[in-house]
Amino acid sequence: MKKILFVIVMTVIAASAQEISIYGNRGMFKLQYAQPHDMGMLSFHLAAMERFEQNRVEIAGDSVNDRRHFLETVVGISYAINNYVETRFHAAPLVKYYEANDYPVTRGDPDPVVGISQYEIGLKIGYPIIVDELSPTLYAFGIDSRVDFGPGLSTDFFGNALNKDRMLYEDSMYRMPPYIPHDPDYGFTALFDFRTGPFAAHLNIGYVITGDDENPGYVTPTDFAALQRPNFVPHGIGIEIVPSEGLKLLFETYGYTTPDFESESLWVTPGLRFGSKSVAFDVGCELGLVGTWYWKAFFNFSGGYDLAQKPKVPIARVFGRISDAKTGTPLAGTISFPDTQQEPVQTSTDGTYELSLAPGSYRIRGDATDYRWREQGLVLKDGDKIMLDFQLNKKPVAKIAGRIYDAETNAPVVATITFPQTEFPKVVTDTSGFYTVTLLPGTFRMRVEATNFQPMEKTLNLADDETKVVDIAMHTGGILTGKVSEFETGKALLAQITFVNTSVPKITTDAITGIYKVAVPPGTYSVMVEAEDYIAESVPVVVAKDETKIQNFVLKPVPKVGERVVLRGITFDFNSAVIKPVSYPVLDDAARVFKSKPTMRVEISGHTDSIGSDSYNMKLSNQRANSVRDYFIRYHNIDPSRLIAVGYGETQPVADNRTRSGRDMNRRIEFKVLSW
Repeated sequence: MKKILFVIVMTVIAASAQEISIYGNRGMFKLQYAQPHDMGMLSFHLAAMERFEQNRVEIAGDSVNDRRHFLETVVGISYAINNYVETRFHAAPLVKYYEANDYPVTRGDPDPVVGISQYEIGLKIGYPIIVDELSPTLYAFGIDSRVDFGPGLSTDFFGNALNKDRMLYEDSMYRMPPYIPHDPDYGFTALFDFRTGPFAAHLNIGYVITGDDENPGYVTPTDFAALQRPNFVPHGIGIEIVPSEGLKLLFETYGYTTPDFESESLWVTPGLRFGSKSVAFDVGCELGLVGTWYWKAFFNFSGGYDLAQKPKVPIARVFGRISDAKTGTPLAGTISFPDTQQEPVQTSTDGTYELSLAPGSYRIRGDATDYRWREQGLVLKDGDKIMLDFQLNKKPVAKIAGRIYDAETNAPVVATITFPQTEFPKVVTDTSGFYTVTLLPGTFRMRVEATNFQPMEKTLNLADDETKVVDIAMHTGGILTGKVSEFETGKALLAQITFVNTSVPKITTDAITGIYKVAVPPGTYSVMVEAEDYIAESVPVVVAKDETKIQNFVLKPVPKVGERVVLRGITFDFNSAVIKPVSYPVLDDAARVFKSKPTMRVEISGHTDSIGSDSYNMKLSNQRANSVRDYFIRYHNIDPSRLIAVGYGETQPVADNRTRSGRDMNRRIEFKVLSW
């Protein structure tokens, strides 16, 4: 019967979670949580801690073991003013008594000392930071402040506790430590929490300013001096593990140290917490490790009630299952809510689902892999319980299978098969050239590509549940390969190669080597090579069947803003601004720069040697610059606003005019990039 009663009590306790420390407010045993209770939570707690000491005495010539017992209880109340502030009050009755062994002489135990050792009021402020609501994962920071009062023992109540304490202290046989009252203590503690899933850690560290201790009148000056308390630093760390709902494993270390670190105490407390939202029961054992060694058992019972009752949230329930419309077979699928922020829900493996929704109008969709989804509309009221099943029809499917092979040798070809403008994934044939693809009924373009073969395309018309055999014969073509590099340094370039006005796809050179390779049908191509910050190059290329054609490209860098470029090879008739035909290829090459950079503006400057008068040279250089400008406008349709012609005469020589070679270098046409 006792076992049954114990199980019933523990079941009631584990129904929900109240987390009150021994001294009040939300916490572990002695540690405080940084995160307070939710607003309106009123909590009470009752804790009891007991330890005893052996006392060896000589009675009638025999040595016997007596015991000194120290029992402390704490009764308190806490209240969360809001989600961030929590207050508390507790009183701590004390009981100490002497247990006399009745061997070999019958003796009576002295009357116990009963009194109030402490009153405390406290205020805690905490703020949580939620990192992940699903885990959940959060950090919390807080600060706790308190005032502890240590009243003297009563002479009017508890059978004159003061005189009983005097007797237990002054009698040499009992010699129990006296109770010392004190003025108020003031304490402040910084709090930190970390929680993730079933694990939590807590850290407390603070400072206590102790009030003056008061001699009750019967303590010797020597004993009183030894019992007086300095200011101290409380510190502790705790760990929680939640293996199941209603049960927590708690481990806590807690201690005091003086500010000068001359004195320190530390104890550890393992324990269990059974409970939930309204009731909790803690049991544990405190072991003193540093300072005075001891152990004592304790329990803590706490309960609470939410005074700030939240308004009832209207809710409706929808449940059902997804199944095959023909066979009734359950299907694992998804329940979703199109055009809303409502998160989708996965069904269980047997296709069943259950939802809790706020009242309102919904479009609810049931979906499963390889099946057509189905939608149903619902209008829900508070308290509704609606069964909503989804019977889905399979999506129609079609298949193609076949072999890819060389048209000339019938050898298998490893190829990539894609379906342009669809979401079907690409397929790669096996080493024997075979493939199988599952598609939807309809009309599709099928594209087959393989290295050293011309790409092939075929249009397919597939009916429901049709399996069509599609073999593809691939034809070889010519191979075009080569390298793209920089004009001055020979550095390999990452470039894009385009076969103008053809169906041959664009290709990209290798970024490290600059090499490219592509199979194309036999024919003549206009091949354009483009690279960032380089002048595009376009050349005609003829590729014959089964030929491997090597075509290298050398690109010149595009001039930068402010940079001057000498157009070498531009010559004019003697004492004239007429451009010689031999200069046309150089100018045509420069025109490609303008076309590749349609917003570029340049200055075309003309320069002469020092032969002739200054005015004549200035005029001639200006005429020659304008002749070059007119060539670009007339033969390449370059926008005139992009070209500025300037003559500098002999004012900007680049070599010695006293030599023939120097004068040749000074007669020149330059470009200066003004803007892009």
